[in-house]
Amino acid sequence: MRYFPLLATILATIGVYNVVDASPAAGQPQVNVGTTTSNNAAAAATTNPSTSAGSAPLPSVTVTINGQNLVYPGLDRTPNTDDPVVQQWLKELDLSNVPKLPQSNGGVVNYSQANCQAPTKILPNQGSWTCQKVVRPDDKDQCPKQGVWGLTYDDGPSLYTPKLLDTLNSKDIKATFFVVGSRVISFPETLKAAYEKGHNIAVHTWAHAALTSLPDASVVAELKWTMKAIKDVIGVTPIYMRPPYGDTDDRVRALTRAVGLWTVLWTEGFDTDDWSLRTGPGLKTQNADHVIGIFQGWMKKLPTMKNGFVVLEHDLFPQTVQAAQAVMQIAVKQQGLTIQTVPQCLGDSTPYLEVGGKPPALLVSADSKSSNSSDSSNDPEVKAASTSDGLSTTIYSALPVTMMSLAISFAFGLW
Repeated sequence: MRYFPLLATILATIGVYNVVDASPAAGQPQVNVGTTTSNNAAAAATTNPSTSAGSAPLPSVTVTINGQNLVYPGLDRTPNTDDPVVQQWLKELDLSNVPKLPQSNGGVVNYSQANCQAPTKILPNQGSWTCQKVVRPDDKDQCPKQGVWGLTYDDGPSLYTPKLLDTLNSKDIKATFFVVGSRVISFPETLKAAYEKGHNIAVHTWAHAALTSLPDASVVAELKWTMKAIKDVIGVTPIYMRPPYGDTDDRVRALTRAVGLWTVLWTEGFDTDDWSLRTGPGLKTQNADHVIGIFQGWMKKLPTMKNGFVVLEHDLFPQTVQAAQAVMQIAVKQQGLTIQTVPQCLGDSTPYLEVGGKPPALLVSADSKSSNSSDSSNDPEVKAASTSDGLSTTIYSALPVTMMSLAISFAFGLW
């Protein structure tokens, strides 16, 4: 999904933190939004947050999950790396082999290749997927077997995910859901329902941050908090992740490996373009027929494709879920097409750490380290990759109750 991660700034500006929602949606937890000096999720919940002398309070939310009051970072903002929990994670990880590459564009987000404008925006050896179309050997961007569709949905769980689950479950189809940590603790029952029906759950960061724009510690915090939230809800830890916007480079790849996650992208040209279904003033929108047309175009190419493919879709908005449901009605009738989760299509039957899942090696691969001294555009392992990740710069048009029922939807016309 594409949206600017400015929600925290907006909320802080208009002063809506320190709110308690008294009437959560059915089946969802009550979330206390406040400030505290620690986001220690193992600590007991508190209704009297405090701050240390001379220090600014850290945003946090308290959620009751599986009978426990757990404390997490503030919703939809990159977690504070001074938090003791994050500091402990950083001590436990060996990051010595992470390439010393800068944050992309000095910390400014490159959402698409059009924004990269080398050489001032990014280094020639950065190994960027967005800017340089680099896919490393460890990246998962397709299914090895011909005719296999790796079905994925990003950015949930949301209010609309249950409708998508109903469609998938009725057809006995399993998908990989790349979930945002802030949404996990907003809709834990929805996540549990997906997992219990056999769908694969994977990581999509805490606040949908563009990871190459963040310093190392913030990347770790985005990934580890999401891994923890998922385990708190479903009891297991994923070993797969998808970077928001497909935004990764050799530094982020190494950090992702270090925390025990495989990077999953999507196959070149296999973005459903469902982000174009967004609505709002001044937006030129598409309808579900647009997405169906894209899918039908893929099916025409299916007999000539040597490998399977991984598709980008979203389950955050009603329009994207409706389009996904419409596509699924057609897909199940397609001859020669097998629909699987990403781990299934990769031949992995243990996609969680606690059931024997095999995370990537903690050391940076030779390919990534060699890219520090050579132009990655000449790397024989480099493959072209689509960077048309979807949903524009829209901030949630239908936020969960944990966001104080605030509905904000806008776009900046970048696509």
